[in-house]
Amino acid sequence: MEILKDFGVEPILLLAQIVNFVILLYILKRFLYKPILKVLDERKKRIETSMKQSTEIQKKFEEVSQKQQEILDEAKKESTRIIETAKNEAKILANQIQTEANTQAEEIMKRNQQSLQLERQKMISEAKQELIDVVASATERVVERSLTKADKDRLVKKSVA
Repeated sequence: MEILKDFGVEPILLLAQIVNFVILLYILKRFLYKPILKVLDERKKRIETSMKQSTEIQKKFEEVSQKQQEILDEAKKESTRIIETAKNEAKILANQIQTEANTQAEEIMKRNQQSLQLERQKMISEAKQELIDVVASATERVVERSLTKADKDRLVKKSVA
């Protein structure tokens, strides 16, 4: 102990300082160190939870992106199919319209030919009637008498023959 006195250290003060240090260490450990460790553990757990959530969110985002791409691809295929169907239906409709137009044109041509045929027959009958009248008048002048209808018809037949 003499060494301690030579250095100016009082054993009672040293012991008091050691006790004070132990008490201070206990107080710091109990009221400061444990709450700080608790806060750090809670923070560590929150960070781990956040990292897990972040990973899950990233996975969900990738799944959603993949599903979105699949939906877009499906929509493109569907739109292509619809366009092709519409084109085919348009071609079929165009062919039907063309066929109907051709049929109507043929019907119009037939009606026009029939109309022309009727008009031609009408003109021929009018020409015959006119010819009959001309022949009858010429014959009347030549014969100088009136002819009956039967005489006119007989003369027309001879003239036509």
